[in-house]
Amino acid sequence: MSRYAHGDFEIIDAHTHIFPAPLADKAAGSIGGFYGLKPGHSGAAEDLLREGSKYGVKKYLVCSVATSPRQVRDINNFIARECAEHSEFFGFGTVHPDMEGLEDEVERIMRMGLRGIKLHPDFQQFNLDSPEAFRLYDMVGGRLPFLLHMGDHRYDHSSPERLSIVLDNFPKLEVIAAHFGGFMDWESARALLRRSNVKVDTSSSLFMLDKGYVKKLIDHYGVENCFFGTDFPLWNYGGEVERFFDLDLPFDVMERILSLNFREYFKI
Repeated sequence: MSRYAHGDFEIIDAHTHIFPAPLADKAAGSIGGFYGLKPGHSGAAEDLLREGSKYGVKKYLVCSVATSPRQVRDINNFIARECAEHSEFFGFGTVHPDMEGLEDEVERIMRMGLRGIKLHPDFQQFNLDSPEAFRLYDMVGGRLPFLLHMGDHRYDHSSPERLSIVLDNFPKLEVIAAHFGGFMDWESARALLRRSNVKVDTSSSLFMLDKGYVKKLIDHYGVENCFFGTDFPLWNYGGEVERFFDLDLPFDVMERILSLNFREYFKI
């Protein structure tokens, strides 16, 4: 049991997904089905705000992923609207490497005030180090960070090895490598992704890892490079918060991971 209470900290959830209310249950179910899991929540914005508020969450990085090029503009419009309506939301846009008008959409994402780009190579079915993805990295440069789904033993699209190749070719690219750098591939991530331009988040990892190994990962990447994230709506919100608190980290380490690192990185 943690020596601290939720109210002792400001909490920022650095990895959440939201969907329009009429589609939220279906979208959450699709995500859960991809991983063979039953989602803990619907993917509606109101559900996120309600559940997060129970644990004192003050701000949420919200995003969604375009599984086809035709979805991109609608998703970005939706995320921008939700951010305008909810001051708690901090939005990331999305693109698809195969879309037409890619450069125009990147510019539009920036004009709308979205603060980064979310990619999920496994859902979007492209390799992180493909020529199409390289074109995107070259276009975005250091203007926006990428939040990248990383790793899965069933697929090779988002492996730490592929991201390592990307980072070798684009040393100024800013990346948040989700799931401690590689879901179910944490050892490869640990070997390849400790770099000055890489942050990691805790999402979709704590349920599988013992406390000692999580602390080892935090020490390896550096406390200052770790964000707390839940991967809402996939997991039960309270469960993810409790798993993190049960690590029983020192107060200053918890404070950094729960909010300070995020605030400093995004200058908010």
